[in-house]
Amino acid sequence: MRVFKYRGGDEDIFHRDLVSLEKDTFWSPTINKLNDPCEGLVFHEDLLTQLDLTAGILGKGSKEVAKSVEEVKQSLRELIEKKDSAGIYSLSKSCTDELLWAHYANSHEGFCIEYELDALVYFGRDDYHTFDVAYSDNPPSLHINDMLKINDKVSFIQKLIGIKSKKWAYEKEIRVVTSVAGLQCYDYRAVKAIYFGLRMLEERKLEVMKRLCGRGIKYYQIHLKNNSYEFIAKAIDDQYPTDMKYLYSIAPIAECAVDPSTLNEKWSEFSPYLDKMAEIVRREPYCNEVQMVEVSHDKSKPGKPVFFGQYQRSKYRYENMYLTPEQIDERYSSITDLGHKNV
Repeated sequence: MRVFKYRGGDEDIFHRDLVSLEKDTFWSPTINKLNDPCEGLVFHEDLLTQLDLTAGILGKGSKEVAKSVEEVKQSLRELIEKKDSAGIYSLSKSCTDELLWAHYANSHEGFCIEYELDALVYFGRDDYHTFDVAYSDNPPSLHINDMLKINDKVSFIQKLIGIKSKKWAYEKEIRVVTSVAGLQCYDYRAVKAIYFGLRMLEERKLEVMKRLCGRGIKYYQIHLKNNSYEFIAKAIDDQYPTDMKYLYSIAPIAECAVDPSTLNEKWSEFSPYLDKMAEIVRREPYCNEVQMVEVSHDKSKPGKPVFFGQYQRSKYRYENMYLTPEQIDERYSSITDLGHKNV
């Protein structure tokens, strides 16, 4: 899914946002730093009352029941308080919304970033939650039924910090909620395109292209559609084309990472794909070392193997890749520096 982030402001803000793009980071502020003072407004008094009534019915005079209910109430309070320390990165579904350009891109002097959402949140997938913001006439209230669904984290978090007044519905907002606010890192390939505002200075456009060269980013210029209030985006050339790829490197392959002798006999005809897969994996931008290449038992089907490659991204983080023989052939054919020795 493609999502968009409008950026803009004075010279300092422009350079702040450009540095963030260069470093493949985004900032997720706490709710008290957002522009709506009603962020996170949720009523839970009814739920506390319901818990007290339940305790009175089920355990009248029972200290154990009273203690259990009090523990639930305390856990609820702590959970609600956690929303104040979570981070929120607000995104949109459109790159041509006239109000968003006016409000968040400095009246078209700024730009808009297009992300692939899955790639944007991949590095933090265990700590991030994404959802569409819901819009309502009234702030939400928590009820005892919500406690029964508390294992559905996304729904519960959305009710805590994902409901806004209908006045904000024009934004069609998508939120990335991070467990901790602050600076977040992402795979640079999440950035697919950048759209330049109608009034963005030409020198700023060139600076963006120059400092982000080698990333395969597409660029567009926003125009006003003839005889209309609508905006359209037209593709423009990257003024700094290069064959040099950002973060390109060839990682080492661990000893015994590729071992055809361990391949099941039914896959023997596909054994050349082990080395091909290793060559592809070692060129992943975030690969520090190829750890393992083999046929996936879970994803393969009779006569249709799926190859599995695991690489170390950081000291305690490992990533997996899955490719079919057809996908391997396609990607392997585009490699221009084969023959690089394992280092």
